[in-house]
Amino acid sequence: MNPRTAALGFDPAKAAEHAAFTLKAVPLSAHTVMFPVWRVEVRATVTEAQPYQLIDHYLIRCVAEAGLTGSAELADFLSLDPALVRQALAFLRVVGHIEGEDGSLALSPLGRRSLKEGTLYTVELDDRRVLRFDGCSHAPLTGAYYERTAGGPAGSARRYEAAIPLLCHEGEFRREAVAELAALPDRERYNLPAAIECDAVLGWEAEYVPVCVVPVAGGPDGARYVLCPRPLRGEHDPGLARALETSASCLSALEAAHEEARSNFAEESGRWLSCLRLSDCQPRRSNGGPHRVGLPEDAFRTSGERPPPAMGSLVVLPSGGLFQVWCEDVRARRRELLRQVEVFLGASRKPTAVRARLDLLGAQLEPGPLDDEALCALAVAEGSRALADRLRLILTKS
Repeated sequence: MNPRTAALGFDPAKAAEHAAFTLKAVPLSAHTVMFPVWRVEVRATVTEAQPYQLIDHYLIRCVAEAGLTGSAELADFLSLDPALVRQALAFLRVVGHIEGEDGSLALSPLGRRSLKEGTLYTVELDDRRVLRFDGCSHAPLTGAYYERTAGGPAGSARRYEAAIPLLCHEGEFRREAVAELAALPDRERYNLPAAIECDAVLGWEAEYVPVCVVPVAGGPDGARYVLCPRPLRGEHDPGLARALETSASCLSALEAAHEEARSNFAEESGRWLSCLRLSDCQPRRSNGGPHRVGLPEDAFRTSGERPPPAMGSLVVLPSGGLFQVWCEDVRARRRELLRQVEVFLGASRKPTAVRARLDLLGAQLEPGPLDDEALCALAVAEGSRALADRLRLILTKS
């Protein structure tokens, strides 16, 4: 396995296919990099909300509404054991809802807010929180970048250095980015719930995220790059793409990588084809799209040690150049579409998922016009009435 693939957590070809067939862009190459991230530690005040215990709620109501200020009169008024009342008042004092001595008890501002909103708020001071920002524009990163089990940032890039080039952080971390994050109306998307107030920035350090960067033509919203980071498992992160566009040094590094991919394309593609004994099939530039290697349908039925990838899929070469494995025979591409749909239906599938898969395969295999009835008729013509019946049942529900 290519070490870049192992570090990324998914095949870079998946990112290139996402760019081509989901985002409708033209992938020009694909490069696995370590993208710079700032890990920022802040001191925070955390306000948590929880339901009132019944006795606590009545005690603060008696203090606020009945003007009772001593534990004895509170116990007498509520017909409760005095020891129980003293214990409850001690808790309310610890969480900052009651203040004053016994006999002159009063609600604190936090206690009045809690009573008004019907929720027991507690405040934890000097809590330490970690926030993450991209290393180019200092924009906050979404919650996915905090989930280590989903492939979050790596604290050190040492184990990747031999295989993955590092992009550089843009200057020092900008402290104002923390306040800007706190002011966002959707700050919870960036791992900062409304109950947390940042009091001070304590420090920051560099981290890196494995990312597949796909230079494209006709990218979404005019983007020149599609970025698929490990935390998103091959899906595009438009925020990270915008951040990349702000860094001249990162763009320069990627342009150099793209030029290297172009320079090495003929040699690397030739070596790849030779390994599959397909040297007679040379890559050709498709009309407005990536290079294609046209193979006869029989080549995809090879059962040797190294069969070719699935028809319509993309191959990413070591330097980042890429081409599509193709077949000029539209009937073969239609048969391949049916084959992949049948595999997809191997497990129970929701109609919306099947419809999305068909859209993706249509973009990837270009089978020509195929509405639902034509697709089912094609399955029957290819000898799979059971597949046609199942497709018809599923698609009528979507």
